[in-house]
Amino acid sequence: MGNCKTTVEIGDIFLIKANEENGITPKYGDLYRPKFFIVMGKAPDGSIYGCVHFNSDLNREYIAPGYEEFYLPISDKEYSFLDHDSYIDCVKLKVASESKLLSGIFMGKIKQIHYNAIKQKVCLSPRNESLFLRMLGL
Repeated sequence: MGNCKTTVEIGDIFLIKANEENGITPKYGDLYRPKFFIVMGKAPDGSIYGCVHFNSDLNREYIAPGYEEFYLPISDKEYSFLDHDSYIDCVKLKVASESKLLSGIFMGKIKQIHYNAIKQKVCLSPRNESLFLRMLGL
């Protein structure tokens, strides 16, 4: 763990200071929200990475009916950095640059079984355009 990473690989998990640029709305006038981003794919030129992120719980006020299936429940026992059961939001990929990810804290890698389940949900979600998915290698 820590900031010893100099490259971004598929499956890496970073704790970043996410903001609107990354598709995350900070709370109550904050400049950012700390979020665990999981790298799912990248553009061929490395300009952007498609990521999903962990959520503490399902905010049902903001989830469109029928979209609950695009959240993957994860037990806090699965990853040492989680202090409570969480969900991985697979509804819409978030974008991040390599510099944004590397400026965060490297937390480890997603388990292959979870990566496969996330990828399936990401590819099935109507909020992710197929052209964008193909560009990211998904």
